Amino acid sequence: MSGPDMRKHPAWFGAVMGTGATSLVLLEQGAIWGWSVLDTLAVVFLLLASLLAVLLWPRYVARLGDRAALHAEMSDPGHGAMLGTFPAGLLVLAVAWGKVGPQLVPATVALWADVALLVVGAVIAVALGIAWASSISMGTQDLASVNGGWLIPPVMNLLVPIALVPVIVRFPDQAPWLLVVGFAFLGIGTVLFLAMFGLLVTRLALRPPPAAPLAPSLWIPLAPAGILGVAFLRLLQAAERSGVDGFSSDTAGIVIASMGVGLGLWWALFATVELLRIRRSGEVPFHPGWWGYVFPIAAMTLSIAIIGEAVGSTAIEIVSAGAAVILLVVWGLVAVRTIGLVRSGRTR
Repeated sequence: MSGPDMRKHPAWFGAVMGTGATSLVLLEQGAIWGWSVLDTLAVVFLLLASLLAVLLWPRYVARLGDRAALHAEMSDPGHGAMLGTFPAGLLVLAVAWGKVGPQLVPATVALWADVALLVVGAVIAVALGIAWASSISMGTQDLASVNGGWLIPPVMNLLVPIALVPVIVRFPDQAPWLLVVGFAFLGIGTVLFLAMFGLLVTRLALRPPPAAPLAPSLWIPLAPAGILGVAFLRLLQAAERSGVDGFSSDTAGIVIASMGVGLGLWWALFATVELLRIRRSGEVPFHPGWWGYVFPIAAMTLSIAIIGEAVGSTAIEIVSAGAAVILLVVWGLVAVRTIGLVRSGRTR
């Protein structure tokens, strides 16, 4: 299977997603175990993610100069959905600046960075999501074209509620309408995730395994499975803290988040078996899409940690610590190979 030019690969912003999410995991682990060094590392990863965003965004904005080529790229069933890493990366940065940013800059500055990235990311996410959905609704793809990358558009929407949480808490008088916006995006992301996930399961059951270059996309379902519950739980907690009428418990959020973690862990085992089977049939070439391993693990790790915090379970927090170690190892491996790819100048 011939992939896109590495220099123009649509998944490059996945590096921003994975690095920004790792920053959030480190901060959460630092809060759980009281290790200030993890807070410092969280800031380092936030700065690195922000630097990557600055360096990579021209690769995406430049695409607007050739609308025909952009439409053709978006219509590509194998890689078009990966363009969603751009707005998703901006939204991950919004979450990270809202949560980790106060460790680096005054809380007000961090909040406005969150708001700016949130607005830009949400607008692009909606526009790109509709454009991508329109392109695949032409009905020209075979079921075999479906891959885990098709879940990236749902992930974009699920990030908006989490980025809104610091804003809701900071401005409790605006909480009612902000909550409506948050739950609206949660609804978009949840329904699209369930629809696309069902399509992916059907494709895996009725068609041959994906081509080797698309193997990393099998890991992507862990991301929405983890983020969905976190978004719901955090919205409920923010509503309760802001004193919004009718919100007095986060129990439902804990239930949904736990269900998401259960699905994610089951899928991780299934995806591992499938990846090993694909690996036996031939080498899986490295490309920017490998960042699709990092963000889903980070999302699942964060969800486990937040559940442990919500229910006060040390056992769950220990599990989240183990997952965080795995995340750092995977991030390191993918980062080293990415540096090698850039230095080699390989285009295919």
